[in-house]
Amino acid sequence: MNDFASAAMLRLVAHGLRRQGLRPPPPVAAQQGRVALDDKRALLAGLWPSIGPAGLARIGDAIRELPEEPTLRALVLATDPWDLLARWQRLERFVHSRHRTRVEAEGPGRVRLQHLSLSPGQRPTAAEDVLVFGLLVALCERVAGRPVQARPAGGRHWLRRDGQWRDGPWPESLHTWELRWDAADVAGDPHPPVAHPASGDRWLEALHAALRADPGRPWRVDDLARSCALSARSLQRHLARRQLSFSGLLTATRVQCAADLLTTSGLSVAEVGYHCGFADQPHFSRQFRQSTAMTPARYRAQFARAG
Repeated sequence: MNDFASAAMLRLVAHGLRRQGLRPPPPVAAQQGRVALDDKRALLAGLWPSIGPAGLARIGDAIRELPEEPTLRALVLATDPWDLLARWQRLERFVHSRHRTRVEAEGPGRVRLQHLSLSPGQRPTAAEDVLVFGLLVALCERVAGRPVQARPAGGRHWLRRDGQWRDGPWPESLHTWELRWDAADVAGDPHPPVAHPASGDRWLEALHAALRADPGRPWRVDDLARSCALSARSLQRHLARRQLSFSGLLTATRVQCAADLLTTSGLSVAEVGYHCGFADQPHFSRQFRQSTAMTPARYRAQFARAG
């Protein structure tokens, strides 16, 4: 990954090593927030002989103690592991990662993940595979609120059980994994319906509050309707009476959230776009400019608060 994602991953690596009582390697040089792929691979290759795959996988557990920066918040607000994995895939697309995670559902609480490269003949290294899957397992556990079992596809033994990684033996092929969790009563929707249908314009206030609480969520009409105890059809009728639409309301709220972050935070423009739910950086710039007549960078330069 590049841009804000690579910087976040390197912070995770450093913290994860310290958490295991190990000294992190010297920082990798970055240019404009980007770390060269060869430099990242060299860092992980240097760690592999000393800590092995189990040590690399344990780095992901450090997310429990890291400050909840916007990128992490956008991931852990997921309603369940499936939502989490969809948000991860959007992150990969947003930062133009050379690697992508393929997700194949195998049943309730069962998924098969494959770590792939967009460049033929340049498959991710074993160290890259383990680092990514270790992080995804830790994120899934945080979202599900319970342990996740994980093993390389076709393996006989679960290498992750009861919230712990086993030291070995680990197979050579590590680019495809199986994850399982108890799908019953997985951590609930972070935006439950209100107790009674909102009256007057309170339903619209409830919609805005739900959207602003998690602008990066892949919202559907049904999800949003539950936030104000309405059916999807009733919500659409309410919006139509005010000459509003679900897609228009969602875009307007995401643009407003982005404007707030651009003027009040030091986050990169790309990180703001991801946190606010846009599909990719061109989509963010296009939607923001249509709404404000300015690019995100120009808007920040014009309106950012001093100090």
